[in-house]
Amino acid sequence: MARIYRQRGPLCGASLDAVTVLAQNVVPSEAQAYTLDFRVFGLVHVRRGTPMSRYLNQRERTYVPMTGCRVYRPGLEQQPGDDALLYETEFAALPKSRLAFLVGGIAEPPTERAGREPRQVCAMYPLFVLTGTMFVPPRVRISDHLASLYGVRPFVELADVSVGRPREGARLEQFEVVARYPLVTVNVGLAGALFDVANPVGRGFRD
Repeated sequence: MARIYRQRGPLCGASLDAVTVLAQNVVPSEAQAYTLDFRVFGLVHVRRGTPMSRYLNQRERTYVPMTGCRVYRPGLEQQPGDDALLYETEFAALPKSRLAFLVGGIAEPPTERAGREPRQVCAMYPLFVLTGTMFVPPRVRISDHLASLYGVRPFVELADVSVGRPREGARLEQFEVVARYPLVTVNVGLAGALFDVANPVGRGFRD
């Protein structure tokens, strides 16, 4: 019979202590991930106090691990129906290259937004359009700001977000608002277009 010998001593104890501290600093957070293929509702595990945008922009992490997942067909409803459920799984790894936006987590602290001003923007995707507040440097065109982020930090925060459903033959301001969120982290690299809006996507879009 084979025997398993476990290392004991100061080095082993220090390693275990480091793992324990790391585990204590990682907290689960409810999240809704909207990919180009489906929706996943579950938990993401982020280091305590880390903004979701910073977590998603970690270049060494090409996948977003999620636990306790419910996977749904594409859609926008905040509470999907049972007929939209595809399957449930204890773990899913979502490629960030397919992640359009994620709802959940915490925002950047005010200290990191110092020197930036709120700007109303619209992010358009094939199946949905998001309108919200982005914090950008003052007197900077949105295209110049995004050029500095694209490929480096493509996940950007939007606050006070409305999600609209495109409708054939309808103007942008006529899209139905199907969900609202206080914070959404969007992947600007997957957006078909992103632009400033002086009046957030028409008169009635956010009413």
